[in-house]
Amino acid sequence: MTELPPSRDSILLKAQFDPRLETYFMLQALFGLAVTFLGILLVPVWYFLGKPIHKKQFDALECELTERTLNFRKGFLFRVQKNVPLDKITDLALREGPILRYMGLCALTVETAGGSAATGAGQMVLVGIIEPIEFRNTVLAQRDKVSLGHMVAPVAQAGVGEGDVAGPNAAILGEIRDSLSRIEVLLADKSSSASSADSSTDSA
Repeated sequence: MTELPPSRDSILLKAQFDPRLETYFMLQALFGLAVTFLGILLVPVWYFLGKPIHKKQFDALECELTERTLNFRKGFLFRVQKNVPLDKITDLALREGPILRYMGLCALTVETAGGSAATGAGQMVLVGIIEPIEFRNTVLAQRDKVSLGHMVAPVAQAGVGEGDVAGPNAAILGEIRDSLSRIEVLLADKSSSASSADSSTDSA
């Protein structure tokens, strides 16, 4: 994995994929052909003709972690891109099937809020990332930063003074302050009126 210097909306981490994925893609394709009668006849043909296709399939894989999203791209004929907000990620599960384990690979399943592990909805699968545990921990750490509100822009960039309150709470606090000021004025007026009335009564 290649770490890049962090900056606003920049790439924090770019995943590297294991070259053995090309063989894994080939095995997937051959197994898919072998389960059908006509496909069995194409197995030896695909074994030789499919290699350049799986090479392009491997080269098209990209996965980048930015400050707020996890971006994944795949496909060379039909490009597919998924951008998952970090604050929507609930977990990154490590999974190894028999073939992946035999090849020394694993899959990272990105589970998001509202997704279902049973149906696969709301999930994204990243197969063959080098150093998957380190990548997983980095993504989850950045997710926690976003969830806890640590991604706050510098005061100078936000244009907020040191004594000001930034964000949507500023308007609410301003209304509360104005209401308290009006109440103080009303109380002061009533106190003055009461004092005047007492003075008039004493004079009488």
